[in-house]
Amino acid sequence: MNRAPIILIVEDDRDIRDVLAEILAEEGYQVLVAEDGADGLRRLTEGPQPDLILLDLMMPRMDGYQFREEQRKNPAWSAIPLVLLTAGVETSDKITALGALDVVRKPVKIDFLLELIGGVVRRAA
Repeated sequence: MNRAPIILIVEDDRDIRDVLAEILAEEGYQVLVAEDGADGLRRLTEGPQPDLILLDLMMPRMDGYQFREEQRKNPAWSAIPLVLLTAGVETSDKITALGALDVVRKPVKIDFLLELIGGVVRRAA
């Protein structure tokens, strides 16, 4: 991979979104941010296509479930790896149905998240 991997963060909490974006940028990733699912779909439409999506589940306007449903309808986007971010206690069945690689519970353990992202990006390279 000649360019830095691109990570799209879809998260409505500005503080979480900003901190994650800053840490990932410091780690050498290109970072795109979206404040909800609708904004995330706009980001996918505008490009560039991310190598990984970090997706919050509970958001206003368009939540993570709705975002994932729309993302899966587009063949160009459906294969983008997805990691869920959640403070909730979603059942494993609901999470499995979303096809996520993993779930990161909030508050986010940054070391765990960075290791997870690194593994996903290495596999995709």
